[in-house]
Amino acid sequence: MHSKIALVGAGASGKDFLRSKFQDRGFVYGVSSTTRPPRNGEENGVDYYFLTNDEFNEGIENELFVEWQEFNNWKYGLVKPEFERCDIMILNAEAVDLLEPEYRDRLFVIYTDIDRQVRLDRLNARGDFDNPERRIEEDDKQFRNFSNFDCKITNEDF
Repeated sequence: MHSKIALVGAGASGKDFLRSKFQDRGFVYGVSSTTRPPRNGEENGVDYYFLTNDEFNEGIENELFVEWQEFNNWKYGLVKPEFERCDIMILNAEAVDLLEPEYRDRLFVIYTDIDRQVRLDRLNARGDFDNPERRIEEDDKQFRNFSNFDCKITNEDF
């Protein structure tokens, strides 16, 4: 069992950018599953495994997930085989807190804590959210007291 890296941060904080830098260096990305529909340009099995609600619920019943949660009315989670296969993954604050010690103890958690206005500008520029302000507010709630990390990045130009 080797250690892994988890990238954690609010929407538009640079997690995907940082993930791609690690992947360019040979790190294997762990693809999470979700019930939300794909955004423009996202591919099944590359960005997420896009599951139906029934498929996701079956995974929950069969204890297939390392962690799972509901966010903005969609379910997200990482299955155990994907956790074992990968070197790096993207999680949210709740996911890190939900991990059993056997999984959390194997992670080095990097928290990208970028300025709210920078994130809002990025979300608006991406144009893939129906309400960027609502997303920012939800993220602010989730990360308000988040401290379950090993390293924090606050520089938006990393």
